[in-house]
Amino acid sequence: MKRVLLHAAIATVFSMIASAAICWVVLTLMGSSVNWFPIAMSVLCPLLIAFPVSAVTFHQKLRIASAHEALEAAHRQLAQVHRQLAAAARLDDMTDLLNRGAFIRQVNEAGARGNGGALLAIDADYFKDINDTYGHLAGDRALCAIAQAIRNCLERPAAAGRIGGEEFGVFLEAMDLPEGKATAEKIRHAVERISLRSEQGEQFGLSVSIGVACVARDADFSRLMATADRELYRAKRSGRNRIAAAETDRPMVVNG
Repeated sequence: MKRVLLHAAIATVFSMIASAAICWVVLTLMGSSVNWFPIAMSVLCPLLIAFPVSAVTFHQKLRIASAHEALEAAHRQLAQVHRQLAAAARLDDMTDLLNRGAFIRQVNEAGARGNGGALLAIDADYFKDINDTYGHLAGDRALCAIAQAIRNCLERPAAAGRIGGEEFGVFLEAMDLPEGKATAEKIRHAVERISLRSEQGEQFGLSVSIGVACVARDADFSRLMATADRELYRAKRSGRNRIAAAETDRPMVVNG
């Protein structure tokens, strides 16, 4: 309010000065002697009119400016909430990797562009035993550690997601089978080196089995995942902590 009154007072003073000056000039040009009554009126009128009008005007301007600022702040907040909701719709709550739906979309979008690539189906070994032995909090920490290991092993942009329970997926767009196997081995080795402690202080390690499937073009999640899952369970049957990859002629198992 002080700011409004100050602006109104300044405007009123200028109005009074301008009005008195105009009155004096007009009287001079008309050849009339200076009459203090019209000059006094020219000062009094701005005082009675300009001050309240200016005060109301400045008050309205401040309210409009404040409303604009509040609206801009609301827009920024809404945009932030929109970004958070968009991220929440795409990301897994626990690991911050893509959720299943977003991961599938990325694979199929690559196929829509005509591109192929390598799909890695990654499953935590003995995960039920970890939950049963060390508790579900330890299991959650294990999943987060595996997710971080996956992120650390991806040297170029790739789709990485949690596609269900203790199973993860990685899609390497435009990569061939040897590149897919090399990345899978990096991930397997990185997870093998993880050491965690339970809430009771018990130390335990992790390992993963990985199935790799590759297609040269027109990637399709359902088709790739069926092959990658088959290879994943072949790796499990072969002893776990290893990768199995689908090739054109015959499958290949790589021991850890």
